[in-house]
Amino acid sequence: MRKKKIKDELLKLGGDQIREEWFKLDNAAKIYPSTNNTRWNAVYRVCAVMKDKVDRYALQKAIDVVIHRYPSLNVTLRKGVFWYYLQGVDLTTEVAQEQFYPCQKFDIKSNKPLFRVLYSQNRIIVEFSHCLTDGFGSVNFLNTLVLKYLNIIGEEIGLDNVLHYNDSPIEEEVEDSYMRYYDASGTRQIKKESKAYHLPGTSELNGVLNIIHGEVSTDDIKVLAKSKGVTINQYVIGMITYICYLEKQKDQPNKRKKPIKVQFSINLRGFMPSQTLRNFSGATNVQLEETSSNMTFDEVLQAIKVESEKVLTRENMQQFINSNCSIEKNYMMKIVPLFLKNLGMKMAYYSVGESLFTFAVTNIGTVNPPEKFKEHVERYEFVLGSQKYNRNAVTIGSYNGKTVFTFSRRSKSSSFERTFFTFLSNQGVSVVISSNKGGNNEKTLS
Repeated sequence: MRKKKIKDELLKLGGDQIREEWFKLDNAAKIYPSTNNTRWNAVYRVCAVMKDKVDRYALQKAIDVVIHRYPSLNVTLRKGVFWYYLQGVDLTTEVAQEQFYPCQKFDIKSNKPLFRVLYSQNRIIVEFSHCLTDGFGSVNFLNTLVLKYLNIIGEEIGLDNVLHYNDSPIEEEVEDSYMRYYDASGTRQIKKESKAYHLPGTSELNGVLNIIHGEVSTDDIKVLAKSKGVTINQYVIGMITYICYLEKQKDQPNKRKKPIKVQFSINLRGFMPSQTLRNFSGATNVQLEETSSNMTFDEVLQAIKVESEKVLTRENMQQFINSNCSIEKNYMMKIVPLFLKNLGMKMAYYSVGESLFTFAVTNIGTVNPPEKFKEHVERYEFVLGSQKYNRNAVTIGSYNGKTVFTFSRRSKSSSFERTFFTFLSNQGVSVVISSNKGGNNEKTLS
């Protein structure tokens, strides 16, 4: 009880005092430090593409202020006897110019925070370890940083839809909402899944991450989805599944036996109210029931619509939380030393982690910052870092009438992305494409 009161007082004080706070890893974060290896530790990126060149010195001044607003982010990873935990640090976050491929690994053995602030021409970039937060928390942080940056360069911005850098954090922002909604007496997910088909391809060298952005009109995507009687999310997952299906038909016969399953992330705040800025997301797989060797896109899309509607219920999300948290709550799990937990988690991740899905999709949704951001921010980009075993992933984010699809891959071939954007173009959607190969090489498909 006394410990909770101390934390309450620190939250009220904010500023330097809170930097000495420590946090348990939330339920979703516990897997990441235990399963990292030489090429992977779950890093992702959020980026605001500005209309003007970024002033590095103004950005440094901005982060020096903003970091006080987010105590659960200015932390480093520590190893305890039974669990990892996050320890507040009192270090200056140095803004750096981007020099390497996106989403480079963090040195989790260092004393540095598990996020970094970068800039490149007109981009303000923040990269996070997934130990700290999810898309919701990282977008909030980015928008607060952009707000302070614009204020420093002399722009007056309204305070709608943004967390102000001068406000004190509230307790709910740093809570583990998985544990808040855990129901020990509730049902759990007991479904056993088979391993999924994986796309073929030649892997890049460690550290190389190929990125392709495709920008389209949000209204165009809405029209396409509506014409098929599905949501935007279902339409995109249907496209991804269909392209995986076409690839599978060309692949070796012995690989064709495994099912195609697309995993998509879910913001649990849409099912269970929460203001936490830490992780509070889930993930579920939708599997394609292949009825023939020549299924049409419409057949695949309708199958995905039916499957996604089955899994996207509050009951299933509650079962997801109960299943994950019950493992953490298990008495035997609590007393097992960390080195044995690490071994068990590595084995579990290898057998039931990425092996259970073919492709990962994350839809950030629509970003709604203050209205005046539109005068300064061209678009937002979201990049999933290299996965541990799978080579391909895509994020979706919308802002100011535009939707950006960002494919990240550590395979050499870009055939999947070409097929995806050509498919959209053939539906009458104009696509502006750029990548991190050869600099800023935008081109339009229409």
